[in-house]
Amino acid sequence: MAKAIFGNHSAVRVLRTERDRIRKFYCDVLGCKITREFDDKDDFRMGDGFYIAFLYGSGRDGREVDKGVTYAAEDALSDDDFLKAIFLELKADDVEEMRQKIVAFGVKVLEVPDPHLYFQAPGGQVFRLVGINEDLSKYERNSW
Repeated sequence: MAKAIFGNHSAVRVLRTERDRIRKFYCDVLGCKITREFDDKDDFRMGDGFYIAFLYGSGRDGREVDKGVTYAAEDALSDDDFLKAIFLELKADDVEEMRQKIVAFGVKVLEVPDPHLYFQAPGGQVFRLVGINEDLSKYERNSW
């Protein structure tokens, strides 16, 4: 049987107006590094090997590098749609310190019946903050 795993690259369509907040949040709060910058796209490295691209609009610069990819701001989801789209897991070595930094930045905190922090980052992504060494096995097995 064929198997699949999640890769180490992601991309998100976002509004161009969020670019400055996205850069500040991902670099200053989460410690990511910008690896490539274009008129319509920023590529960030998170940790040692995860890459996330933010696609800001339809420009030529990023498309020339990533042939065949079309970036269009009008394709970005609304904030409300992002809240329903997907939760991504964000791991931190000091959860409480990272929680404080994230909340102090001014993200939208979501009320979820779970002890973890769920928040909407600039650009619309929803994250769940967990500890790097936290035992999350209860989320992996049947509880009924």
